[in-house]
Amino acid sequence: MKLIHSKHIIKLDGEVHFDDETGEITYSGFTFLNPKVCEAVLCNYSRLKEDSWGNFENDTWYMINDFEKICDKALEKYPLYMRIVEYKIDGMPNNDIQLLIQQEFGIKHSVEYISSLWRNKIPKLIASAAEDEWLEFHFTNEERGKFKRCSRCGRMKLAHNKYFSKNKTSKDGFYSICKECRNAASKKNALGQKSLIDINLL
Repeated sequence: MKLIHSKHIIKLDGEVHFDDETGEITYSGFTFLNPKVCEAVLCNYSRLKEDSWGNFENDTWYMINDFEKICDKALEKYPLYMRIVEYKIDGMPNNDIQLLIQQEFGIKHSVEYISSLWRNKIPKLIASAAEDEWLEFHFTNEERGKFKRCSRCGRMKLAHNKYFSKNKTSKDGFYSICKECRNAASKKNALGQKSLIDINLL
């Protein structure tokens, strides 16, 4: 998707649909729920920002502002990813980014991995944050949603399969522990098992 490589008007309208039975979200057109759209905006961010700067009658100006807010929200827990975005927007090559990341975070990623983060992982995180915002808006303003408290972290979350795994034996059809907590527990167990293996190898 090339947003600025033609003189055609960019249509910033998109449609999002929600299936009440399956809980699935589908979309069409220009929407930040689409990782490909997020990738395209990231890759063309500097030019889009420059072209729309101060032009409050231009839809692109509002689009960039919305994108920046979603991007900040999506990457607030991932300082390394945020730094990669900053470097890439500044036009820095992956070789230089590799060295700077190693100096700041003590991690050496291959240039191929950095490119994959930029093209795949980071756009998906931004799209996921946009999906969070859409679900919150939809079930607050357009349809009455059901919320439940995670029995592990205590946070109230939408009773939706994005946040809770399905459980047919539960009254509401979901597990009591949210996916975020379940994933964190799985990672902790995996690290514990790895540590035991390392000890046994000594």
